[in-house]
Amino acid sequence: MSQPSQPPLLLRPTLDTKFHIDYEWWRRANRDVEVFLRDYLCPEHQQVVASGEEELAFDFVDPDTAEVRRIGGLQQVLMSHCARQPGYLTPDNTLVDSVFRMLLANGNAPISSAELSQRLGRPAQTILRTLSAPRVFKGIRPILEDG
Repeated sequence: MSQPSQPPLLLRPTLDTKFHIDYEWWRRANRDVEVFLRDYLCPEHQQVVASGEEELAFDFVDPDTAEVRRIGGLQQVLMSHCARQPGYLTPDNTLVDSVFRMLLANGNAPISSAELSQRLGRPAQTILRTLSAPRVFKGIRPILEDG
């Protein structure tokens, strides 16, 4: 006689659970993240994109080899230039917007609610509750590992 199967254990995010922007979520939702990211560009790069005169590109210095390469893309420009401009991240940004901007600025390196709290000056528990809600905001999702 076979044993009844156990339902899968649901993993719940904790203060140490890392979050990231799930670009696959954007694809599944039939949303173009590149169009959305244009609003996050600094005024200089918004003009470049709006004019359509040149491809958005910048110099990237490899931190290991010091090799300089010309690369393009909104996400890279956001990370390397726009996110470093005054006014990119302000206390007036909503919590979700602040987290999204922080992830973009860090090249989408996963970050926990506790770390976000330190960087954004917002309560870690509030960040966790917001990002753990059933609704996914801007593709920000936890990285859950069953151990």
